[in-house]
Amino acid sequence: MPPSDQNKESILGLAESGVNSGLKSYSPTQLFFLMRLSYLQRQRRECINVLDPNDWRMRLLNKALYSTFQDCGSEGVGEEAKLLLGQQQQAN
Repeated sequence: MPPSDQNKESILGLAESGVNSGLKSYSPTQLFFLMRLSYLQRQRRECINVLDPNDWRMRLLNKALYSTFQDCGSEGVGEEAKLLLGQQQQAN
């Protein structure tokens, strides 16, 4: 399954997870940041056992994750971002 399809499934899972009891509509910007957060989290999960935590690539990935998480909050989808990160941490 292509990464974009995996991101879409993760985002669609948010709508079904009970953030709001009804189906929520996201703006293109909100979807962009949520999908980016999902992608970066998956990249981190794949690299965490390969790269040293002090490696510049791992530090860059962590900073990108934090920045994208903050962007989600400023776009009004902070709770969805928390749920998305929580779902992916449970999968580990």
